Amino acid sequence: MPRTEKKRRKYSAEEKKSLILNSAIRVFSQKGFHRSRISDIADEAGVAYGLVYHYFENKQEILHTIFENNWGLLTKVIDTVEEQTDDLSQKLLLIVSFMLDAYKLAPDIIQVMVMEIARSSKFLKEPKIEAFEKAFSRLAEILSHHQKKGDIATDLEPKFLSYCFFGILELILTGYLLGTLQPKNGEQHEACKASLVSIFLHGIIKR
Repeated sequence: MPRTEKKRRKYSAEEKKSLILNSAIRVFSQKGFHRSRISDIADEAGVAYGLVYHYFENKQEILHTIFENNWGLLTKVIDTVEEQTDDLSQKLLLIVSFMLDAYKLAPDIIQVMVMEIARSSKFLKEPKIEAFEKAFSRLAEILSHHQKKGDIATDLEPKFLSYCFFGILELILTGYLLGTLQPKNGEQHEACKASLVSIFLHGIIKR
């Protein structure tokens, strides 16, 4: 009986590029960007070494693409919160939920975004700093709007506050990634989100 070969599915160019990017995320999260090689990404993706170079000039371009794809999602979330509610605490909760839920759904992406990108002065150069800064500036605009409404003290600088807010989020995610802080599940996970927003808006002093 003649042996029949399994038909391999033909991937589109976009699917191949996505496969390489997703494989790079896993490799970067496991080995770190600087210790990773193009051959590692090709092996993880199960593709020829040269195919990676067909879509990307080098691993720096791969990292840049990961940043653009994922940081852009955060900016879009911030842009849409004002369409969903005019309550400041709810707006902040939507942003917190996006960030903390992203860790639950795709920890490898958060690992790369926090450890390999956000903390790398070599990576965050123009024009990447502009893209990075966009999310902070957009949140500052929202906070400024709520200052005018009387929701926030007017002697606080909105941009400084936006950095404080994202700083809290980044360190919580760092704790999750390092294993020094354990992420919660279910109702406790939702309670942590609400607590973070409450602490940012009201502090921890007992009233």
